[in-house]
Amino acid sequence: MTTTQPPEIGQIVEAIRTRRRFVIASHARPDGDSIGSQLAMAYALRDLGKDVHVVNQDAAPPPIMPFPGVSDIRIANQVDDEVDAAIIMECGDLSRTGVAGLERFFVVNIDHHPGNTGYGQINWFDGSAAACAEMVFDLIRALGVRLSVEIATHIYMAILTDTGSFHYSSISPRTFAICRETLEAGVDPVWVSRSVF
Repeated sequence: MTTTQPPEIGQIVEAIRTRRRFVIASHARPDGDSIGSQLAMAYALRDLGKDVHVVNQDAAPPPIMPFPGVSDIRIANQVDDEVDAAIIMECGDLSRTGVAGLERFFVVNIDHHPGNTGYGQINWFDGSAAACAEMVFDLIRALGVRLSVEIATHIYMAILTDTGSFHYSSISPRTFAICRETLEAGVDPVWVSRSVF
């Protein structure tokens, strides 16, 4: 799958490579795409030797709890850690996280929903993405991280849930190409679907 890489990906790759400690957050009342995008990114950063904490205001929905790494997400209203950067997934505004303290850091804003306020030091918006996880997939590829079964499972789950089981008009050939790669990496689509639905 070959696509033209947006300039923001290069900026984010550079920001990640030059920093060590990260916090990853998403919107309050997280859904499959927010959780899947966060954890896919967290696994990728750890593969690069980074120190990563995933923090949300609210717990994941019960059907998503069995997925790898979900039980390690910290539920908090504030971040007191000293980190080098915050990566925020699919939040139109930083306040939507419900987590205070994120504004103290270098913020990377990754979103596919219209209306994003561009609150980060790096703002990557792609309205053509069916799920934020499609963007995360491209970023992980740009970082040179191997698509492990954990990363692939979270990307597949995120896309499955955010497209309404491939029912919504936002899906594209890119969506299915990414899903094919996740299955080749070892995703069990039957287990994912039964767990989520």
